Amino acid sequence: MSDITLYNWSRLTGEPAGQAQFRAQIEDFRVTETLRFEPSGEGAHHLLFIEKINVNTDIVCHKLRRFADVKPLDIGYAGKKDRFAIARQWFSVQLPLLQEIDWQGFNDDEVKVLIATRHDKKLRIGAVKSNQFTIKLRNFSGNKDIIENKLKQIEQMGFPNYFGEQRFGHNGDNLARGLDLLKANKRLKNRNLQGLMFSAIRSAIFNDLLSKRIDQGLFNQLLDGDYVQLDGSESGFMVEDIAVEQARYDDKDIHPTASLVGRGRDKNSGQARDFEQKILNEYSDTIDKLATKGLSLDARVIRVFPNELQVSWSSENELELSFSLPKGAFATSLLRELVDLKVEKNDENIT
Repeated sequence: MSDITLYNWSRLTGEPAGQAQFRAQIEDFRVTETLRFEPSGEGAHHLLFIEKINVNTDIVCHKLRRFADVKPLDIGYAGKKDRFAIARQWFSVQLPLLQEIDWQGFNDDEVKVLIATRHDKKLRIGAVKSNQFTIKLRNFSGNKDIIENKLKQIEQMGFPNYFGEQRFGHNGDNLARGLDLLKANKRLKNRNLQGLMFSAIRSAIFNDLLSKRIDQGLFNQLLDGDYVQLDGSESGFMVEDIAVEQARYDDKDIHPTASLVGRGRDKNSGQARDFEQKILNEYSDTIDKLATKGLSLDARVIRVFPNELQVSWSSENELELSFSLPKGAFATSLLRELVDLKVEKNDENIT
């Protein structure tokens, strides 16, 4: 694992069109979460749609626990959102069924309750249907025509479903610390933090599998034995007849996956398994150790199609993109197909 350079994975649409400043101001990154269900309107769980500004999801949970005087397990959310952003997401707080609370008293400079309703179940990780993004890129230097051409290609082919830089921590610290833990065969008392670190490892391996598939010209075609998922669903099956299934792939009805390594049987077979295994052999020791830490083998689709994609230029060097992505997809993975992102707040580049 040590020879992987983070953020240097292959682009599907070729070299970037130029460079742009990313997240120069807090309002340059906006994200709004949509759930997979409608609130029931009744029950012991208060369902809150909260706007947070420059604060992470864990801090909002802490604020909710303190305000409502509840235990950590009484708080739920569907997914974490970026800190340096204006983010709108759902939380749940379990209270006694008849207890009322004035959620407007929770508001401060960092958080604001936009909607308060009730639901009969706790909000769980994975309940997100999609995320709507509005992103402004400043100080663009490069070729505008190339950006337009890239966007047309992405609408036709999708973009690589890489895990974004958030998964790996600042300067890849989550990945480095996770590898150190595996090497020393140690565990952390903080299981959530440990889970983030181990997840960073297999996310990097997934990204490498996807990058090499692009390198070998296999992004736009199915392999015999590919495990594919139905569009908009987590259900899937193994490809046995490429002649039949390739047409469904071209129609965006099914999407091939790559492995999220761990303990368990491969979901793919044949040519697809052989392709992956040649790459995964390089990480065999790391994969074996991950399996002993309780991570189960899974699969993740390798391509994503943005919905409602719109682009506008407010000047020659400033553009705004608006689009929706399914849960688990990273906006930065779309953006890196277009430009190299210069992040002033961290004094680093995302490439």
